[in-house]
Amino acid sequence: MKMRRVAILGVGITPFDTYEDVDVEDIARPAVVKALADANVKKHDVQAAYVAHLYQGEVFGQRILRGLHFPEITITNVENACAGGSSAVREAWLAVGSSQADVVLVVGAEKMGKGLISFVGSDVELAMGNTAPAQYALAGVRHMHEFGTPPEAFARIAVKNRYHGSLNPNARFRTPVSLEEVMNSRPIATPLTLLQCCRNGSGAAAIVLASEDWCKRNGKRPVWIEASGLSSWMADKAHRDLTSFGATSRAAKLAYEYSSIGPEDVDVVELHDAFTIGELLHYEGLGLCKKGEGARLAQEGATSLGGRIPVNPSGGLIAKTHPLGATGVAQFVELTYQLRGEATGRQVEGASVGLAHSQGGTGLEAGATCVTILKAG
Repeated sequence: MKMRRVAILGVGITPFDTYEDVDVEDIARPAVVKALADANVKKHDVQAAYVAHLYQGEVFGQRILRGLHFPEITITNVENACAGGSSAVREAWLAVGSSQADVVLVVGAEKMGKGLISFVGSDVELAMGNTAPAQYALAGVRHMHEFGTPPEAFARIAVKNRYHGSLNPNARFRTPVSLEEVMNSRPIATPLTLLQCCRNGSGAAAIVLASEDWCKRNGKRPVWIEASGLSSWMADKAHRDLTSFGATSRAAKLAYEYSSIGPEDVDVVELHDAFTIGELLHYEGLGLCKKGEGARLAQEGATSLGGRIPVNPSGGLIAKTHPLGATGVAQFVELTYQLRGEATGRQVEGASVGLAHSQGGTGLEAGATCVTILKAG
């Protein structure tokens, strides 16, 4: 099916924090208001909304938009674990691209408590302690065994992302940390330490998508969505490759092929760094380097601001925290700032092509990965 061009016209974000005494709907609404204002779009212009969350209950999108006195529009609530936000953006892209709507709103929001994210099911491995940190740790240990990756390579990613987060007013953790602090922080699951793990968080992000014709009439500089690949994994435990976490390679392949843009063309990346090990493995899955060479990228500073391919200039999940439904949408907010040249203090010089990556699911067993490629207008 031939798609018409689709752009991000406006973005908004509620800074990630704890928000203990704030209702989740009231966390989400400011992000919506900011996105509409940024896009120069009125409520009556919006024809549909896709709203991502995991834990916020039934008809969450309707509850958010009712409080903003939206007219009756098509609202779809999206759950795809930690990939829910990017999946919602993909659904909106498809809706506009297939001429079902001209202007669509995407909202991602979550209010999280303390503790580990709970997985669905009663898998014996999970019951024995094979939680998300442990599963990433397994992948990290295997990567160390196969490719000689030193634990310092993972830790350097936390140092980088916390530095990037110090430049982002929307990040929760804005204090840089040293390599020694990361390595000596409390052990969680070897080789992971506390400062290499994202925290739960609360927050919201919103974006407005529009057709090319609408953008021309509106006069606003767009950021084009060139392609979006979504892939799932349902791993056979006996044959799983621990060093190829999730379905990153396949989702990236779909996006690269559809857009005719390759990893060598990408200027800036926002990816799912729930744990530092994940970020390193995704370097390889996205084709930013060859298999087994992720440690080299991390240690050489290639993925830092000023490096060859900056990754997570927002600070990523490590610095921002991880409000599940909001996480993926917030990546598009950051990349829009970057491609419009508006990421003050952390701008990637000359950025014209961006890539968003998020994944979620029950660790190594089942889940979804979404990769989306953006291009400056």
